[in-house]
Order: sequence, then C-alpha cells, then structure tokens
Amino acid sequence: MKKYTRIIFHILIVGFIFMGCSQQKLGYKPLEDILQDAVADSAWPGAVMMVGRGDDIVLLKAVGYHTYAQKKPTKEDDIFDLASISKTVGTTSAVMKLLESGKLRLDDHAVNYVPELRGPTAIQSMLKKSITIKHLLTHTAGFEPFRLFYEMDCSVEARWDSVFQSELLTKPGDKTVYSDIGLMILGKVVENITGMPLDDYLEQEIFQPLAMDDTGYNPPKSLMPRIVPTEIISSQGGLIYGWVHDENTYSLGGVAGHAGLFSTVADLSRFCRMMLYGGELDGIHIFQSETIDLFTSSISSESSRCLGWDSPEGESSGGIYIHSRSFGHTGYTGTSMWIDPENNVYVILLTNAVHPDRSYKYPNYFEWRQLLHSVAYEELGLSTRNPNLSLKQRWVEKFGVKH
Repeated sequence: MKKYTRIIFHILIVGFIFMGCSQQKLGYKPLEDILQDAVADSAWPGAVMMVGRGDDIVLLKAVGYHTYAQKKPTKEDDIFDLASISKTVGTTSAVMKLLESGKLRLDDHAVNYVPELRGPTAIQSMLKKSITIKHLLTHTAGFEPFRLFYEMDCSVEARWDSVFQSELLTKPGDKTVYSDIGLMILGKVVENITGMPLDDYLEQEIFQPLAMDDTGYNPPKSLMPRIVPTEIISSQGGLIYGWVHDENTYSLGGVAGHAGLFSTVADLSRFCRMMLYGGELDGIHIFQSETIDLFTSSISSESSRCLGWDSPEGESSGGIYIHSRSFGHTGYTGTSMWIDPENNVYVILLTNAVHPDRSYKYPNYFEWRQLLHSVAYEELGLSTRNPNLSLKQRWVEKFGVKH
C-alpha cells in the first residue's frame, strides 16, 4: 500500500511541476511597450499590430516610422507589402472558390490547366504530368524553393516559360520543400480556369465582397501616402516604395501566385473573422465551412503544411500558446498572420523588417515577432503552453521559461 501511495505522490508532484511550467507567463511588458522595444532593437522601423477575439479588437497599435530616418510615423491604416501571405489570402483563396464551384479538384493534374508545364528534359516533362493541385498547395510538387527569374534579360512571356520549365528536384509527392515556384504555377492554374487575371478574379470573388477596399496588387498612386516602403536596392532604383518587393513578381508585372498582395490590418481582420466564422461575414458568404476545415488542416504528422496554409510547429511565429489547430502564414517583408479557431483569436503583425536591407531581419525580427504573438495570448488570459512549441533561446535565457 505504501508503495502505491509513493507512486501516486510522485505522479502528483510531477503533474504540479508540469502545470506550473505550462502556466508560467513570460512576465514581460504590455504589448505596446514590446512593440516599441522591438523598434529600439532594430527589428523593424515601424509596425502595425492587431489582436482580435471574435468581433472584439483587443489591440490595434502602430509604432515607429516608415524608415529609420524617422520622418514619417507609421499609422494604423498604413498599407504593407504582404509578401508570402499572398499565397494564402490570395492564391489559396482563389483555389478554394474554384474547388467549391466544381471547376477543379485537388487530385487534378496541373498540366491539364497549364499545358506549358514541361521540360527541361523528356523525363522532367513526364514527371511534371503527375503534379497535382494538391502537390502545389502543399509544397510537395518537387520544385526548388525559388529561382532568380528576374535576372533573365527577356520578355515576361519568356520568363514565365522558364518558370514552367523549372527542374524538379524530387518526384512529386516525395518531399515537402517550401517553394515559390509551385505557387507561381498555381496562380496560372487559376488564371487559365477563370479566363481572368489572378488579381481581377480575387477582387471579384474575395476582396470586393468582403469590403477589403485597401487590398490588392499594384496599388494605385492614390494610395502611395499610406504605403510603407520596404528594401533599398540600387538595381531597382533605390527605395522600393509602392511596388512589390519580391523581384520575381515585380519582373512579371506585379501579380503572381506567390507574392504581390498589399493590405492593411483592418482588411486582414475582416478576412480573419470570415475564416473564424465558417466562411461568412456581415451576411456575405465567401466559403463553405467544410472547405475552410479542409484547407486549414495539417496534411500529415510529418509536416506543418496544410493546403496553402501553415500550422504551428517548433519555434512558431505564432507564439508558444497558440492552439495546434490554428493556421496562418508569414511574409518575407516582415508580416505574419495567425488564426486560432479553438480560441476564436487572430493576431496580425505587419512590419517592413527588410528595411533598409534584408539582413536587418536576422535574428531580431524573428525573436520579437514570436514574443509579440506570445504576449498577445497572455493578455487574453490564454497562457497554457502548447507542448509542441518552443520558445526562442533569447527569451528562454531572459525569462528562464522552459517546458
């Protein structure tokens, strides 16, 4: 009897220790102060952050300036280059609409819609015939992460031909490798099915119905005063201001499946709430709830990838409290957006961390981004650690918090 009593006692002690560790907060400053500290640490010149729970906006804060020259303060309605968030809010949304309308299926072969998808060898052409829409969405088509198509001195059409002829590194379905190329091709799939440019189709089916009035590609000059600049690149005329930062997208006219979208936290908030509410917002129907569930569920235990979307893993940008059923994405320019249906929460952080050049992102941007997403949950009273996620070493050392 004493033996079993000791065992139960030890189990209880371990349980209390684990609970204490899982409930231990980071104990840092309020979100607004952390945003300012990130600017002071050169994580980004300026940022706008929004934290929402259902219809309630818990935090909306702009900090810093458009550049480190500190001449133009960042404002809450500023417009940011979303970079790879374009893959989700843009291209993936288009595919979701086409799936619901019966115009494509996930197992359809991409070559059926983009017959130019071939080469550069006969064997490669044969392999590419097996690439499905699902492969493109889940980054399992076999393409390398990216290529410098913009360095080619040729027409836009010839550049696209090089995209289609990009060599596969692995057989489709064999390996997950995050790839811009796959999403570039997926954007062309959308255009060839709809007979419309990708930006026009998204405006018609997603942005205009949701009243996302400041969201789109190639923003007009009238919006220039609100657009936050990104990197300084001499080969592109200096400061990138008002046109897409991604060089490949820029060389293709500003619209591509992997990048090019500009938006505000207010517009993205409408998109997030629509996704949280099963595809509807303010009486406007965008998606079926079953479609959202399908596209935002992890495809396997070996990958965090969903269909177009990503789910939290490791040192997640979504922080250490975000639910495993959450979905989101990040963008190279310094953007992140996570949606947590289990807690009815979304967190949007828009920055221009690549200013004045992309080297400024490392490591400060990634560290402060994770801290901000984590503390957002703490301020919502959601401070139970997700055991599958880990804190970046900088904060482990500062707060002494471990699993």
